[in-house]
Amino acid sequence: MHSQVFQRAENGDSQAQAELFRQHYPVTYRLAYSLLHHHEDAEEVAQDALAYALTNLAQYNPLRGAFTTWLYTITVSRCRNKRRRRQLAEVPLFGWLMGETKAPGAPDNPQEALLEQAETRAALHAAIRQLPQKQQEAIILRYFHELNYAEIGAIVGCSAQTAQSRVWLGQKRLSGLLSASDLMWVANSKEAR
Repeated sequence: MHSQVFQRAENGDSQAQAELFRQHYPVTYRLAYSLLHHHEDAEEVAQDALAYALTNLAQYNPLRGAFTTWLYTITVSRCRNKRRRRQLAEVPLFGWLMGETKAPGAPDNPQEALLEQAETRAALHAAIRQLPQKQQEAIILRYFHELNYAEIGAIVGCSAQTAQSRVWLGQKRLSGLLSASDLMWVANSKEAR
């Protein structure tokens, strides 16, 4: 990956550590926000997870997986701890749906299309929040972060088969919670990317 930067960071080079922090903060924040649904908590967890990872680089073993997999594992663990300490009020999830291109069959009127998108996002957010925590994590890691089942399993501490099962169960539950039109809009908006 970035072996020279990692080596310098491991040796205490603050510029290398800052470079790694800048490089990995956005994805770490997005994962934390996806799991916590709270901006300030996600910022805190992302910073904490990265600070831990960068000060403990000697513990990272590249033979066990990519640095991002190790960092995701730390981040998911910190999110679980944050959830346990605070019973967070759920706020909208999947900010990535914001600003999507118009889905096929959506109204031509931009105001109507925005209203329809907002209603669909609200339905999706509500449905995802109804999933058990383990299914939420698996769905978010699979579709938001586009990880494979082995990576998901490594991050959440289960086998790839269990991760696949959690995604499948989450999908099944979501399809029962969302209307057919909601599912069509989500599928079309993902394809439009």
